[in-house]
Amino acid sequence: MLGLTLPQSLEQYDVMLTKDDAVKNMYRAGPAGIRTTQAFSQDCRWDTLDDDRAEGCIRSLEHAYSKDGGLAVLYGNFAENGCIVKTAGVDDSILKFTGPAKVYESQDDAVEAILGGKVVAGDVVVIRYEGPKGGPGMQEMLYPTTFLKSMGLGKACALITDGRFSGGTSGLSIGHVSPEAASGGNIAIIEDGDLIEIDIPNRGIQLKLSDQEIAARREAQDARGDKAWTPKDRQREVSFALRATRALPPVQTKARYAINRNLGANDGRVTTLICRPRGGGISEGGTARAGL
Repeated sequence: MLGLTLPQSLEQYDVMLTKDDAVKNMYRAGPAGIRTTQAFSQDCRWDTLDDDRAEGCIRSLEHAYSKDGGLAVLYGNFAENGCIVKTAGVDDSILKFTGPAKVYESQDDAVEAILGGKVVAGDVVVIRYEGPKGGPGMQEMLYPTTFLKSMGLGKACALITDGRFSGGTSGLSIGHVSPEAASGGNIAIIEDGDLIEIDIPNRGIQLKLSDQEIAARREAQDARGDKAWTPKDRQREVSFALRATRALPPVQTKARYAINRNLGANDGRVTTLICRPRGGGISEGGTARAGL
């Protein structure tokens, strides 16, 4: 215990407030790799404390690298429960984007089309049935985004999926669409050529169809009976363990992200949840974890 109150501690040890030269000297200690009997006593020191809040590493709110943060949650008529885009990886020129859909029932089909030149500038690649239930297992969709960039389409196309992305994704890549196709989401009724409008600044994403047409397509999907809300003509070997996950309640909506609506609609703030499929229950905070 230092014996100081919080305000006193901040006054003495906050790098932007302190007038104590000894404290400033301590913070300037560099990684010298020198063994000493007193911490931070070596002579290797940084030249400055990087206290430039306008152009330095740590910025003030007025000089933030991005005032909207690195993630955004979009809502629309085929992502009623939201979808996620890493805005930090999206070029400013495509924050608003409208294009015709090119629909694929698997990541493999999409990759083949991209590398085969069937996807062109202006297209919106839609990869569905790759969510927790539809995959099953929700595999990462990194290959399609990588190949779009390799074909020179990184700033000319969008990609939308009910699968997931990692931190390595860039470009206009929108994932975690919820509800997923296999759970009756409207991403399942998108057809080739349908116009899709993406509006990141206003947190919107829309399939440009009338409510009547959407209802008619949903009826047609239901009419498939046992095949309703499943991919057409997709051949995929699925392990017993992953097949078992299809019988579980949908976890993507309830355990992937929770939007803090109490802080205002579409404010883009995200609460990470921990999903525990074995024992049940969902809790907030920390790093998201999932087990099968």
